[in-house]
Amino acid sequence: MKLNVKLFLVLLVAGIAGMASCTKDKLQHEVLSPEQLVSGRLAGTWATPSNMVTPDNVPSEVFGGMRLVFTTDASGNPSKFLAQDCPIVFGTAGAGTWTVTGTQDSALVKVTGAEPLDEFSVKVTGSTLTLSFYMGWENTDTKATGQGNFKVTLSRQ
Repeated sequence: MKLNVKLFLVLLVAGIAGMASCTKDKLQHEVLSPEQLVSGRLAGTWATPSNMVTPDNVPSEVFGGMRLVFTTDASGNPSKFLAQDCPIVFGTAGAGTWTVTGTQDSALVKVTGAEPLDEFSVKVTGSTLTLSFYMGWENTDTKATGQGNFKVTLSRQ
């Protein structure tokens, strides 16, 4: 009988301690802002340019081996931006910060620290990122200049 009472008390104390620990660590249901939702979709590395569209007389090589990296902070807000292997579009520095507005189907990304392109539209799917932008251009060989629409699709890495 004494063994049953001791076992009952041990189980009772363990049960109360277990239930008390569950009530202390309640999940916090944070509602993310639209910017955080789109940032989460954009976050990561994008590369392997395909489906390139350029103005007439502008070769698709302007995109180079484009590789873009978008990072977010612990709260899911846009943080760092890095562009590699695309100096014509994002300059040689190719690093900075970014902000985003809109939805994953139609978002506008603004970049600081990378030039000449500092603003572009994006559409994000599970595995692709399509950038489109309007930009002036100059052919350094022929000295021809112009402006036009550019578009490229990158794959999630």
